[in-house]
Amino acid sequence: MLNTETQLAQWLSKQPELNGIPVSLDVPVQRPERFVTIERVGGGETKFIDTPMLAIQCWAGSRVKAAKLADLTKTVLERAWQMPNVARIDVQSTINFPLDESTPRYQITVELTVHKYEAAQ
Repeated sequence: MLNTETQLAQWLSKQPELNGIPVSLDVPVQRPERFVTIERVGGGETKFIDTPMLAIQCWAGSRVKAAKLADLTKTVLERAWQMPNVARIDVQSTINFPLDESTPRYQITVELTVHKYEAAQ
C-alpha cells in the first residue's frame, strides 16, 4: 500500500477540477505557473489506523491566484473520503503561507483518518 501522501497526490491529480495542475510531494525543478505539493507534518498512528496531518501547499504566480487554487483544492479535498481506506477528512485551516516575498503560496492543513488494512474486494 502506498503512503498517504502519495495516494492523495495521485488522487488529486485525477480530479477534473485540477486537470493540468501538477500535484506532487516535491516542488518541481522547473516550476510551472501553478502547482500543488503535499507533505506529512504530523499525526498519530496505531496498528490499524493512521491519522496523518498533511500540509497541502498551493503555489501560483500571485497571492490572489494562490488563494483561488487553495479554494479549488479545498473543494476537491472534501471528496477525499472517496479514496480507498480513507474514512474521514477534516480541513483544519487555510492560510497565506508565502515561501518568501516573491513566491506566493497558500497552505491547507488537513487531517485524514485512514484504515491501514486493504479493504475487502
